[in-house]
Amino acid sequence: MKPFLRFIRFPNLLIVGLTQYLMRYCILQPFYSKLELSPTLTPFQFFLLVLTTMLIAAGGYVINDIYDYEIDKINKPEKLFVGRIFSMELAWYIYAALHLAGTLLAIYVAWHVGHLHFLWLFPAAAVALWLYSARLKKMALIGNIVVATFCALVALLVLFAERNAFGQLFIANTEYGWYVFYLFWGYAGFAYLSTLFREVVKDIEDVQGDMTQDCKTLPVVWGIPNTKAVAGLFGVLLAAALIVLLRWQWQNFDWQWLGFVYTLFLVLMPVLMALLLLLFAQSKKDFHRISVFTKLIMLTGLLYLPLFSILFLVY
Repeated sequence: MKPFLRFIRFPNLLIVGLTQYLMRYCILQPFYSKLELSPTLTPFQFFLLVLTTMLIAAGGYVINDIYDYEIDKINKPEKLFVGRIFSMELAWYIYAALHLAGTLLAIYVAWHVGHLHFLWLFPAAAVALWLYSARLKKMALIGNIVVATFCALVALLVLFAERNAFGQLFIANTEYGWYVFYLFWGYAGFAYLSTLFREVVKDIEDVQGDMTQDCKTLPVVWGIPNTKAVAGLFGVLLAAALIVLLRWQWQNFDWQWLGFVYTLFLVLMPVLMALLLLLFAQSKKDFHRISVFTKLIMLTGLLYLPLFSILFLVY
């Protein structure tokens, strides 16, 4: 069981599920409670939605390992699953099972809530993840953008699923409606830029294996110095977006100093530190350290959500 959980990147899947739960219960629910509104999805329906997202994401990790078999033998042979722990045939069976389970759950949720247009979302996501693994990740910047977009959509999917109740919230209190809108899209923007920054850094880290398989990633096509500049640009854009968030917090909330301090010291300052590390990075180990450090930044950004909920309900 442990190798299987590692194969599907279970800790990453927990982050996916946690993100969606925090977006609902730390952003939407406090505003629902203030205005005595009911959410669109029941707790069980929402659980199924999250589980579906996790299954599709797990399938994405598996298909990525299948197509990256030759590259991973060079870049990270000690973490190789396909061909070492799971045969190629078994890996394909696991991928098909995850994809099928996710699709069936999506059908059930769409039918149960009376929104059959939900049906296309998750199968389309699964196909896009397959296309990413098979083709797009080997193209300069395109693959990075696809991954970053998926990370942003994990959060926005909650708002899409709750759009009926969100519409009622907007009618009941337009100011609250705009707060929710900005918070969702703000977090989605943070997820997008932080993922884009990390993915480009990871491409530099994995350049040796990518070159042997003729992958046209940024460092292969443009070279490492130019790719560092691109990663730095995304890091600077992320820092600029966080500065905008700091200004918005200060202007809109009476308890602004608490969120301000958290964002400044636990999100913005680490981003600036990551940029400094990137400036002096030279070895594979250096870029791996930045990649891990960026994951911590993404976690602190996620943990801002429960802080916001607590402060909003208290004040």
